[in-house]
Amino acid sequence: MAIPVFNGRISPVLDACTQIGIFDYEQKNEVKRHTIWVDGFSLSERLANLEKLGVNVIICCGISDVLHKLLISKNIRVIAGRIGEIEEVVDAFFCNQLDNECFLMPGYSITNK
Repeated sequence: MAIPVFNGRISPVLDACTQIGIFDYEQKNEVKRHTIWVDGFSLSERLANLEKLGVNVIICCGISDVLHKLLISKNIRVIAGRIGEIEEVVDAFFCNQLDNECFLMPGYSITNK
């Protein structure tokens, strides 16, 4: 799983973020995490890094249509329109609670998926 990070929270826009948290998990339990720096990377370079790392889910706030389509074309699930502190978002993901209103970007509904 990957989450763009800014000051301990989900970064406002995946396309423009400078770092992405990578969370490895097995059976809903986190086993490892690290951060990659993507400052100055093109969208294709970001995608190549995520693919190389085996990312299969991205949780983000805002994302361009172009990057969204690229991720989906690589079978990477995109959970967009989410906000919050990284630790709370990771916990919510593992508990299937990311559709909780407290994690939805203002003006975003789960029908926007």
